[in-house]
Amino acid sequence: MSKLASTLAGALVLAVLVGCSESQLVVPNKNNPDETRALASPTDVENLVGSQFRNIHNYTDGDILEINAQLLCLGFENASGLANEDMAKYTNLPRVGIDNTRGNTSLADKYNPYLNVYRAARSVALGLHAMNQAGFTFLPTSLAELARDKAFGYFSLGVAMGDIALVFDSGAVVSPNDDVSEAAPDMVGATTLMAAALADLDTAQTNAALTPSGSNGFPLPNTWINGQALTAAQFIQLIRSYKARFRAGIARTPADRAAVNWAQVIADAQAGITADFAPTMTQASPSWTYRPVQMDLYGSWHMMWQFILGMADTSGAYNTFLGSPAGVFAIATADKRFPTGTTRAAQNTSSGCVSSTACLQPTLPYPYFRNRLAGADQLLMPLWQSEYDFYRFQWFFNANRQGAIPTVTLAEMNGLIAEGKLRSGAAHDAAGAIAAINVSRVAAGLPAIPAGSDSGTVVPGGTACVPNVPAAPNYTSATCGTVWEAMKWEKRMETAYTHWGAWWIDGRGWGDLPLGTVEEYPTPYQELDTRQIPIYSTVKTTAAKGTYGI
Repeated sequence: MSKLASTLAGALVLAVLVGCSESQLVVPNKNNPDETRALASPTDVENLVGSQFRNIHNYTDGDILEINAQLLCLGFENASGLANEDMAKYTNLPRVGIDNTRGNTSLADKYNPYLNVYRAARSVALGLHAMNQAGFTFLPTSLAELARDKAFGYFSLGVAMGDIALVFDSGAVVSPNDDVSEAAPDMVGATTLMAAALADLDTAQTNAALTPSGSNGFPLPNTWINGQALTAAQFIQLIRSYKARFRAGIARTPADRAAVNWAQVIADAQAGITADFAPTMTQASPSWTYRPVQMDLYGSWHMMWQFILGMADTSGAYNTFLGSPAGVFAIATADKRFPTGTTRAAQNTSSGCVSSTACLQPTLPYPYFRNRLAGADQLLMPLWQSEYDFYRFQWFFNANRQGAIPTVTLAEMNGLIAEGKLRSGAAHDAAGAIAAINVSRVAAGLPAIPAGSDSGTVVPGGTACVPNVPAAPNYTSATCGTVWEAMKWEKRMETAYTHWGAWWIDGRGWGDLPLGTVEEYPTPYQELDTRQIPIYSTVKTTAAKGTYGI
């Protein structure tokens, strides 16, 4: 099988390389450039490499009308009764497996991210291959520019393979050293693929450190990551943040998550971003997308799980709901991420939603959720129907889907630091964990977790504690959560709708997902067909009964 027949070799800009070999054109078609002419100059190479992170973003963090819609529903992050993107199928309980057969109802949703992320990766690899050749130079500029471009190329390559490894069970390692005239590289498991992704991020970090800001290298051109003209130091912080995300996120099960090298995760997260990383989204060409804004259409597209958001309730309504799940209720809480008030009418007012023609977000940054108008409720399964919609980025929808949206947050890094420090072992540091949790917790109006607490300590607040979680063994009433649950609560609240699979990836590692929830996706059948590998739908792992009893 030719390498170029595989998804993994499909560089969009170099698609001509898959042309027919049974006949030869006597006159070259210069409207259909080959690899040599596409990479004819250093500027061509630079433009190729610099443009690919946008494509990776647009098909992962920026996407909703693909697999991300399913990941949101699988991870408690979204609920919908629509057939679009199989959202209802993957929201419903009991859970079902992933259908990977030919002609399945969401075949494009599963394949498009895989296809396009790998196309971007192959394009980057071809550019890096050219840069790595002896004598390649950006003269009359400097070697600093070359180091910068290599850093960005290896960063993009690492993020591409890392994102694939987070979701799919297997993939191929794409390398600048590949011989594209040979057979496609073998498929490897997600863990091996992630190791290659982390190695590329290491190489990116090394190259970024070679050139100081103010040289002909950094800052990055602000079009490579739209609106982000990062200095070398800032770029290294971003690389470290992705490394922290990937090291923890590759885990499929609680046992895998416990076995993560948390000392490394903590080190990367602490050396990571110091403020939210927020590329500027725009519909102008070349577009940068944030498609989860589709959920701002509300109605049947979107609601938040009452079973999860109810953990903020301090009125007793959640406790009653757990005993007899039926109907929707207003969540009364001190958590500023929710609208203030104890009734739906009061919360409609405080969340800026008083009529169908006047339902606009109030002063930022809070609330993150709104209580929608009563007539807009969808009567669905009791565990996941609710009065609430995600509202944090409503301003973006109102601004015609343009503006800076966080895709890597400081709260995500604090969550990783806290989780690592709460776990037993050499990295255990309860005081450090509590400090990390309290950053967003206190800002949201919740009482600080006091000094001297540890993982199993119950959070403060008494009958007004947050989070209030389903209590074992019957899970028919709620009890104040522990510091461990507070860590998870903060990370959920602060990472909702920021990057693909956020709650699903954490949930599988924490053991929170409902029984039978898939923990990884099979390689799309289109790639298996191309490689003449038997198609399979059954995933290798599915979740056991979750932490909260479902």
